Amino acid sequence: MMASSNSFCTVLFVLGVCSFFLDNLSAKGNDQLPSDNTIHGQGSTFFFYQKPQYPRDCTEVRDSCSSPVSSGVYLIKPDGYEEPFEAYCDNEIDSGGWTVILRRFDGSVDFNRTWIDCKQGFGFLSTELWLGNEKVSYLTNQAQYELYINITLENGSSCNMKYTAFRISDEWSEYMLVSVGMYESDAACEWKEGDDSPPTDVSTSFTDCNDVFSAGNTQDGVYSIRPTEWTGSPFDVFCNMSIDGGSWTVIQRRVNGSTDFYHDWMSYKEGFGNLEHEFWLGNEKIYHLTNQSTYEYRFDFVYGSASYYHKYDRFRIDDETNKYKVTEVGSRSGNKGVSLLDTLNTEFSTHDRDNDKTSDDCAERHHGGWWYGGAYFHSYIKCRSFQSGGRDMSCTQNNANGDYNGGDGKNIFDWNSFCYIEYTEIKIRRIL
Repeated sequence: MMASSNSFCTVLFVLGVCSFFLDNLSAKGNDQLPSDNTIHGQGSTFFFYQKPQYPRDCTEVRDSCSSPVSSGVYLIKPDGYEEPFEAYCDNEIDSGGWTVILRRFDGSVDFNRTWIDCKQGFGFLSTELWLGNEKVSYLTNQAQYELYINITLENGSSCNMKYTAFRISDEWSEYMLVSVGMYESDAACEWKEGDDSPPTDVSTSFTDCNDVFSAGNTQDGVYSIRPTEWTGSPFDVFCNMSIDGGSWTVIQRRVNGSTDFYHDWMSYKEGFGNLEHEFWLGNEKIYHLTNQSTYEYRFDFVYGSASYYHKYDRFRIDDETNKYKVTEVGSRSGNKGVSLLDTLNTEFSTHDRDNDKTSDDCAERHHGGWWYGGAYFHSYIKCRSFQSGGRDMSCTQNNANGDYNGGDGKNIFDWNSFCYIEYTEIKIRRIL
């Protein structure tokens, strides 16, 4: 949709709440965009969270005070960006918290610019502007963002559009559009029959994080993928690009117990949680991923403040008709742990779908969802056991999806030595 030279167009981003220290926050008037700075760093990790001196975006500006924050120019500093910079925060529309990246108003600023200009940004924050590709890249790679587009036409009518997961890559990848998510609009923006219709979802050539990495996206973060036989819309995954050569598609993470993993069959099928924090990707997605090629499996965990890992050179599960049964487990390597030791030919179980090989409801007993392989009786290992028939028993060598600080076999454990695991990340990578 194109507007005349008197039309108005604003594009904005939003990010969810994250704690920060709000020192040196400022609001200013008509300021020109500052020049770009040399960029260093690739963001934060899950073990050490950045506590920035400045808010990371306009959502954090909005949430910094108990009273309403007015629209205006504020200093922000995205994760990994070397210096804070000024951005215009719109706190008037749609609950506020929007970081404005583009505004066209009256044609006073020339947008026919060079690569460097588009990288660094140009214009005036209070009137017409482009924030700059480098800043937009850092903003959209620190969390999941919405893209909000407002268009006002010459006759005074206006419409609003949203894309639910907007992200671009870095300069090395030529600021490639990585994902946009699902399309939403109000009635004024609806396309008439015969017009070129906007997609309800955006297709992607990425089938997993291997493809994302091969395209030059080497930063950890959330990306949209569509496995080869996946018939639905592209979905978001977290790609770990820093461990063991990168290209890992993360299917599970536990950090601090903030997400409940005691879910039913449907929740484990579809996935739950927050890709930036704790989550289960979803059995249906894992099935489509592991059946489009050959995948290896890696389990990283922290126990007693020390880090461990193990890998299996093959991993595949079946479809829902076959209860997401594990059909392939390869050879193990690594320094500790045995998470897939007893899962081969085992069906997935949840508290409402008891598919384990024992007379007990293992998912209920261990308070999670997993491939519970069989009955193990113990005489001395209490931390991963529950009482059954007067004996200490467990159904699995690994309970990665149990309660974070549970007892009586409901805790997160792996094998005999790791009874209250503090951090887990399970990921898969295509090898053929």
